Amino acid sequence: MEWQYMGAPCWSCHLSGEVRPRYRPTFLYPGSTADSAINTHGMVDGVADGGWPATLARGLHDAWDTRLFTDLVITTRDEIIHAHKVILAAASPYFKGMLSAGLREGQTHTLVLEDVSGAILNTVLTYIYTGKATLTENNVQNVLTLADYFQIHSLKKLCCYYLKNHLVMETCLGVYEVATLHRCYDLAADALALACSLCSEVLLQPAFLTLQPETLLTLLKEPYLSVESEEELLKGIIRWTCKDPDKRKKWLPAFIEKIDLRFLNSQTIISWIASLEEKHLLSDDLRHILTPLDIDSYGTEDGSDDQEDSAKKIRHNSQEEVLLVMGGESNGRLLGNVECFALGYSSWRCSIPDAGVQHNDHNEHQFQVLPAMEKARAYCAVATHDNLVYILGGQTNSTFLASCECYRVLTNTWHQLCDLPAPVHGAAAAFLDGVLYFAGGKSHEKYENQLLVYDENNVSWVPRGPLSRGRGHFGMVALHGSLYAVGGICSYGGTSQVLSTCEKFDPGSDTWTPIAPLGQARAYLGVAVIHDKLYAIGGYDGSRWLSSVEKYDPLRDQWTSVSSMISARSSFGVTVSHGRIFCLGGFSGESNLNTVEKYNPRTNMWHCVQSMQLRRYGLVAATVNVPGSRRV
Repeated sequence: MEWQYMGAPCWSCHLSGEVRPRYRPTFLYPGSTADSAINTHGMVDGVADGGWPATLARGLHDAWDTRLFTDLVITTRDEIIHAHKVILAAASPYFKGMLSAGLREGQTHTLVLEDVSGAILNTVLTYIYTGKATLTENNVQNVLTLADYFQIHSLKKLCCYYLKNHLVMETCLGVYEVATLHRCYDLAADALALACSLCSEVLLQPAFLTLQPETLLTLLKEPYLSVESEEELLKGIIRWTCKDPDKRKKWLPAFIEKIDLRFLNSQTIISWIASLEEKHLLSDDLRHILTPLDIDSYGTEDGSDDQEDSAKKIRHNSQEEVLLVMGGESNGRLLGNVECFALGYSSWRCSIPDAGVQHNDHNEHQFQVLPAMEKARAYCAVATHDNLVYILGGQTNSTFLASCECYRVLTNTWHQLCDLPAPVHGAAAAFLDGVLYFAGGKSHEKYENQLLVYDENNVSWVPRGPLSRGRGHFGMVALHGSLYAVGGICSYGGTSQVLSTCEKFDPGSDTWTPIAPLGQARAYLGVAVIHDKLYAIGGYDGSRWLSSVEKYDPLRDQWTSVSSMISARSSFGVTVSHGRIFCLGGFSGESNLNTVEKYNPRTNMWHCVQSMQLRRYGLVAATVNVPGSRRV
């Protein structure tokens, strides 16, 4: 039989007249994958035994345990360990370069690692031979250091996963330092965010006194810190300085410049000057910073100039998550406007809580109007980072777009980025370790397999390892140090095919590798990450609009079905807020939607929430933090 036209909700795919290929039942040989098939000679192509990697790993581990055919002796600080050169070279570019480049280690079959303990190296080698590592709070940072040194990226990601799930207030800034040192920027961001949200408690921890000065400076630069007053920060940095005053007092001027002295009255500052002088910490530079100006300049006794006050940096002691939806189409009209939903809103609005307003009455909400995008668009890619929302590519009613723009929450403004190399729609974007990635999409000629990285320094897009196949209208997210591309549409033999295939990108090797396929082929879907699991939600399978949802466990490489959405939908916005997945708008197969539903992964239930003002599909959604009340 022959399938009907896809009838995809994207006008460009629909107008191209693309059809699905004829259905051909495929015989799967026992143990084979979905790609296996009987060829014209009756032979089975592409047979794969899913259990063989585990069998091989057991054999290698047994050979290592019994020292069978070992040809490398590693001397550590407290132990001598035997290993196989070919296994280490296959697992680590570090070992491959050392053992194959004619160096002494390769010729003498010996390797000396004087600064490494035998226990830590054994943990790393166990992972190399078996893919398993026993991580604890006592060894994980040392294992991370060695994994980074040996360039074993998968073990490095496993250590980051452990640390992220064991972040605690007492050690979060120490984890931040380790993560920054080893370029684990997503872990560093999570650790710093926890420190900001629990800053009052963090300042009192013994570990705070051991921080590097650069870490403390980074903390003080944050616009949001959960402390009662700026004086609390001043007390903390002086405690840190007094731990080793001879070496640390030179940092005091830089630290105190990051404290907003306008919110300390003159008597308090005079008292601190006397205290610092008594402790022999008051340098001339520091005295100049702390010496009170005329009391009016602090704005504490009489009305200071509002314009001057607003021009200075404001620190906030609270923040709240808000949802944004942007772009899309509604009844044939292309949209560039933005809607927002925040705590205390009774409905969606085209305004956002004003971060710069001083709230005298905490029950009184102050808002500022959300500006529209500079270019109305649908089917664009979206990514968020540091309260910036990036909108990339997309389509209008008549053409595709290469333009990109960015929304800044703190200034409530849009600004242009450099254009993509070519106009595309139905692409996907995500941040991984602080870097913006852009992948796939459909151009005028084909479904693209490009992967691009945005280079902020040179204001350009840099190509990276391409997807294994071109795909559009798919989902892409970052999880455990990798990018995951899920579902979508590709071109096969001149026709379009909805995909169940998924793949994972390793930035260390710059390559994509296949992972377990979806149970249901789907395009125009929503993809989200929550609680270290990946969710593929709704979409369109070529003939039906879907409400089904699948959950992916990256540690088991396995998809499982969870509760379906209340309504089938495709081409909708998806974002995560307050531990829930929100699905917004889209197309049901019969009409455009303005309904919103949220999923609670702990109860495995969907709930309806406030509907948007406009029915829209081909939209994008984002969650950002709006700073709360100003430091007083």
